[in-house]
Amino acid sequence: MPKRKRSHPDSPPAGTTFSFMDGSVDMLEGLAMHEEVISEQHENELISFVQTQCAKGRKGELKKPTYLRASGARSQNNQREMIMYGGFFDFNRARPGKRGLVPPFPPILEKLVDHLVSKKYLPSDVRPDSCIINQYDKGDCIPPHVDHSSYYRPISTLSLLGEEPMLVGSRFRTVRSCTWAPTCGKAIPLPRRSLLVLGGNSGNIAKHCVSACRGPRISITLRKQPPPDWKPDISELVGKGGGIAQRGDSKSKSKCRTNEGTDERPKNKSLSGSAKRRKKMMKQGGRISQIKGEEPGKPSEIAVTKSNSSVHACTSKNVDKGSPKERRKSNKTKNSDKQARRNARRLEKKRAAAASCV
Repeated sequence: MPKRKRSHPDSPPAGTTFSFMDGSVDMLEGLAMHEEVISEQHENELISFVQTQCAKGRKGELKKPTYLRASGARSQNNQREMIMYGGFFDFNRARPGKRGLVPPFPPILEKLVDHLVSKKYLPSDVRPDSCIINQYDKGDCIPPHVDHSSYYRPISTLSLLGEEPMLVGSRFRTVRSCTWAPTCGKAIPLPRRSLLVLGGNSGNIAKHCVSACRGPRISITLRKQPPPDWKPDISELVGKGGGIAQRGDSKSKSKCRTNEGTDERPKNKSLSGSAKRRKKMMKQGGRISQIKGEEPGKPSEIAVTKSNSSVHACTSKNVDKGSPKERRKSNKTKNSDKQARRNARRLEKKRAAAASCV
C-alpha cells in the first residue's frame, strides 16, 4: 500500500512512496509521487504553452528534432506529439543524441525547474537541463522502457491536463495494441499537477509505461544530461555486421563511397562477380590488341570471334538437349551412377575398418 511520510520543514517532501518485491528486490524503491506541486494557474500556463508549441510543430514552424510526432507502422496508430528542449534524445538509438540540436529551456520551463528545486521536490545538485514534453490524445501511449543509464537520477515527470496511471515494474503483459498490464509491478495513479520522481531501483531497474490514454494528457519529463564529453559505450555502437554503426554521419557515409573526396574505390572493398568478369575481359582484349597492334580501346577481331563462337556453342547446346523425357532419363542415369560410386566408397571404408580391427 502507498505510504505517506511526515517530513521535517527543512527536509525534502517525502510524498507517497510505493513498494513491490520481485524476489528479494524492491522494484519500486526510490519511487515517490507528490501531489499538487504547482497551482492551477501555473498548470494552465504550461498547458497553453505546450498546445501552442505543438500547433507550431504541426504547421512546420518548429523543425525536427525539436518537434516530433509518432507515425508509421511502428507507431500502431499512436500519434503522440513530442517537444524537446535543452538536450536531444535519439529515439532511434534510445540514448542521448548530439548536443545543440534542440533549443535551450524557454523561460517558462526555467521557472518550473526553479520552483521544483526551491520546494525541494528535486535535488539542487541534479538540476534538470533537458526536457521531453509529451502531448497525448485519446488512445496514445508510450511503451515500457528504462531511461538511458547516462542520465542522472532521479528523473521526474509532471502530469497535466489529464489523469492516467503509469505502470512501473519488471514485467508486462501486452493486452492489445498500445495497452499493457503489469505482471510484476504496479499501476501508479498520476493526478493532475502531480510529480512522479523515479530514483533508486524504480529509475535504474524497473521499466515504466503509459497505456492507451482515456483522454488528452500532457507530461513534462525532466532529466539532467550526461557530461558534455560523454560518449556511448562501444556495445551501443556495434551494428549487426559487427562493425561500428555510424548512421547519420555524413563523413562516414562519404568515406564509404570514395577515399577522402577522390573517385578511387576503397582498397578493402571487393569487386562484384560481374565487375571481375568485365575487368578480366578488358585485360584480355587489351593484351590481344597489343599483340596485333590495334588500339586498346577497340574490341579485337579475335575477341569478337571468340564471343560469337561461345554464343553459337551455347545455342547449339540448348538445341541438342533433346526432349524433356530424354533429359529426365539422362539425369536419372547420372544420379544412379553417382549413388553407385558413393555406395562403393562406403563399402571400401567398412572393409578397411574391419581389417584394421582384426
